[in-house]
Amino acid sequence: MALALVRLLHEATDGDSIPWRTIRRLDGATDGAVALAAERGWLQRDDTGRVALTDAGREIAQALGRPLH
Repeated sequence: MALALVRLLHEATDGDSIPWRTIRRLDGATDGAVALAAERGWLQRDDTGRVALTDAGREIAQALGRPLH
């Protein structure tokens, strides 16, 4: 789920560096995905719950391709 989150965030930001987005928390899995992606260095999160891709997150999203939705 963390990789899907990174891919969707990359698509939502057109791969731009550090545009912050708010993630709607659907359930505990979303929080877990955000925490894992932040731990792996794929995104940053701030105190208000917004997230932004890091360079590493953009690279992995590009390697994975477009999300399946």
